[in-house]
Amino acid sequence: MTAAFFTLVLVLALGAGVLSRRGSKKEISDYLVGGRSFGPLLVFILGAGEAYSIGTLIGFPGGVYAHGASYGVWFIGYILLAYPIGYFFAPYLWRAGKRYGAMTLPDVAGRHFRSRGLELTIAIASVVFLIPWGQLQLAGLQIALTGLGISIDPTVAVFAGAALALLFLMLSGVRAPAFVSYVKDTALLLGAVLIGLAAVIETGGTEKLFAAAAASGGGSASHSTVTGSSLTFVLTTIVFQSVGFFIFPIIVQAVLAAKSEATIKRVAKFNPLYMLMYPFLVAAAFGAITLLPTKLEGTESDQVLLQLSRQLLPDWLTGVVAGGAALCAIVVLCGAALGIGAIVSRNIIPGIPESRQRVWVRGVVVAYLGISLLLTLATPQLLLTLVNTAYYGVTQAAVVFATMVFGWKLRPAALAMGVVLGDVVVLWLYLDKHGPVSAWLAEHGVNLGAAALVLNILFVVSTRVFWPPTDPVRGLRADGRTSGTAAGSVAARSEVGA
Repeated sequence: MTAAFFTLVLVLALGAGVLSRRGSKKEISDYLVGGRSFGPLLVFILGAGEAYSIGTLIGFPGGVYAHGASYGVWFIGYILLAYPIGYFFAPYLWRAGKRYGAMTLPDVAGRHFRSRGLELTIAIASVVFLIPWGQLQLAGLQIALTGLGISIDPTVAVFAGAALALLFLMLSGVRAPAFVSYVKDTALLLGAVLIGLAAVIETGGTEKLFAAAAASGGGSASHSTVTGSSLTFVLTTIVFQSVGFFIFPIIVQAVLAAKSEATIKRVAKFNPLYMLMYPFLVAAAFGAITLLPTKLEGTESDQVLLQLSRQLLPDWLTGVVAGGAALCAIVVLCGAALGIGAIVSRNIIPGIPESRQRVWVRGVVVAYLGISLLLTLATPQLLLTLVNTAYYGVTQAAVVFATMVFGWKLRPAALAMGVVLGDVVVLWLYLDKHGPVSAWLAEHGVNLGAAALVLNILFVVSTRVFWPPTDPVRGLRADGRTSGTAAGSVAARSEVGA
């Protein structure tokens, strides 16, 4: 029964992918950003589909179970803060994309500043830090199907997941994961809510659930107070990742696919509704402390929700949860592959005409999925050790985007050097975990990416003194005009306060 409903969910997703071809066109803009035609519902579904990955079902409840409340506060907090930030700033990203015919963040930066060097810097950084994302999804797919008792060989599961992602992208580009997300989100929400409710009912209510977890002392989730360096880490991580959320390549796709700025703002108002599933995931994590027969240690905690599902839900619902988990991995894998394909074809390899870019994007997608597949099977831990650096590295480009929005007087070369500085520093700190600087930051609970971003900002700001710009500042004014010394009233106010 579990396998039957798991297969049914995947068949429905395949049908949604085929349906996505209706109305699609052969232009590269349609393939990468849906021709900038997506309405509020499709943008909402695509954004949620690519933001809530396999980590939502595996990493979040497992992290709460293993590490306590600080993990949950950080995870929920940064997304909640990202949405109001996106409400005000994502429309600027869409505006720039529309104005410059851009389909990637490097497109936007390079054309706004008329700087090939800045475009190439952001492009290379985006690809480097996004490469582990594919392996993470495939590894998560293995964990999910194994934990839910789906009798599929892990190697076969990984091949099937990569093949489905490739098929979806070949069908219609960004439209396919958007349509598949309807099925994925339904299964994900249904699974999260029902597992959480089952845990509450099984323990006799929410009060008894949390009381039993605290009394058992059987897991880190029984500790509910965040203090000291843990609190500092939570706060610095929330601020840092919320700043980088809407410039993450797979989210940029959803923003640029919208049909208007009003669509972006309308979607931003309702984005937090998707987070209603998190209380149910928290309930499941706390309930697992007393409901699971054995305590899960180390990486086993990733299976807390999956094991609880097998214990509390009927087989057919476990199959639905398994299907939702698989689609979580596949949809995000689609987003990562398409994002890298677009950046390589449009921003790294020079001179490819738009009429040929679709072929190149597909070729890069095949290569990326193949590399992710081989690395998952041959060296499952090699890139997973670097996956946490994805936000660390990509978010360094936030300084570039802020400069565009506010019209700050800065040289493109200085911005590019700031991105490189931030990326190099964060990789050094991450890989040299036992070094004096990394140890001090860890002791005081400072997010490594936030520390690197501060250095990035300080360097870029200092260039205004020893390397002042000579070109006029270009801001993203609604009227489309290029400003002189300041970009509109918003930029003028920022200059006064600088």
